[in-house]
Amino acid sequence: MRRKKKKILEKDKIRIIKINKEALWEFIYESVIDNLEEFFDISDCTTVTSHFDINFENGNFICLINNTDDLARTEPAKVLQLPEEIDLESLLNNMEDTTESLYQPDRFKEFTIDEIKALQCKMKRGV
Repeated sequence: MRRKKKKILEKDKIRIIKINKEALWEFIYESVIDNLEEFFDISDCTTVTSHFDINFENGNFICLINNTDDLARTEPAKVLQLPEEIDLESLLNNMEDTTESLYQPDRFKEFTIDEIKALQCKMKRGV
């Protein structure tokens, strides 16, 4: 038998949610997915694929999206794959933050694949 859900918190009660790293990762991932259109200023999130990584040691998080609309028609098996030119872990650990808050107007930076490759080369050289 399921317990009846309480809609009101009684005055003498406290409710707690405590989660582990995996559940925190799931929460972050699902929250970003649910808000992809708002966070990345796109009108239709079904035309993009998102890629995520998180470093629990330093607390950094990265998410990128790429347009996969054409790829879905020509090579559907590659839609979920991160473009091979992108080293997400390197970007996560070496790229400067793009924003202080996901709710600021200029929260993301837009790059071409060539600009990403050049940025990754600079990071490898320590520039």
